[in-house]
Amino acid sequence: MSEDSRGSVLRGCRFKSLDCLAYSWGLVLWMALVTVTNAQKLPLPLFADLRTHYPGYLHHGGHFRNHELLRMLGITTTNSLLLHDTSALRLSSTLNKIGGAHSLGTELIRLSKFGQDSISGFHNLQYIFLPIAYGPYLADKYGYPNISKLHQLDPIQTKHQFWGKQGILRVITYTSHGNQPKGHVALWDCNHFHQSKDWIAENNLLTVEFWESPDSNCTGQESTEGRGGAIRPGDSLQSHQGAHPLADQPFKERAKYIKAHLMPTNARHSSTKLRHRKLPRVPQR
Repeated sequence: MSEDSRGSVLRGCRFKSLDCLAYSWGLVLWMALVTVTNAQKLPLPLFADLRTHYPGYLHHGGHFRNHELLRMLGITTTNSLLLHDTSALRLSSTLNKIGGAHSLGTELIRLSKFGQDSISGFHNLQYIFLPIAYGPYLADKYGYPNISKLHQLDPIQTKHQFWGKQGILRVITYTSHGNQPKGHVALWDCNHFHQSKDWIAENNLLTVEFWESPDSNCTGQESTEGRGGAIRPGDSLQSHQGAHPLADQPFKERAKYIKAHLMPTNARHSSTKLRHRKLPRVPQR
């Protein structure tokens, strides 16, 4: 029931009957319960702290390869899952380094159907290693996400849902075979992933959840939206008003951007096939 409809019921009731009195007291108790529940949730860490303690990917501006991250955290395992996607481990490391109430603690975490969603590192600190488990963990500790979008079909438009914000982003992609969900968690810094792979690009079916940090502030950040609208496939880097933020970047960075955001998927696949195709031998005369 909406707030307006609840108000109209109370106005019409005017507390003349026991039913109306019971309804009004029930509404008061419900509102008090919601207030208490929200008050018990922990505020998300400051984004400045998240960014400072995040162990970024080596090939995305950070300093750690996957196996180097495991060694730093004191995690010894042969589980291939840990080496395939370390996004959950990286966020766990960040929260443990911030410490205090944000630390994952030393007790085993059980949230998903897998039964065990964390693994022990140095000093028995726990690290969530399944990104899919971070949704219920963040919701339970920090409250429901500020933005939640199910089954998005446009990667570029999906990013614009939380453009100009800072916080934690959980992305669910779906496999091409079996349509199975795969989770990824990362830091979103105004208009890009912080020291992480772009988990949204190159996926045509997405579910995203975004928790905004209390100090979220993108003032002064370069934004494509502020320069003539959103970038869409087919646009050139100079098609918007003013210079594009990538205009001063090295050629390789611009090429990566065009490939990931502007080049259609079928064209990317075709270029990959051409690049790896073996050319026929020219007979010697």
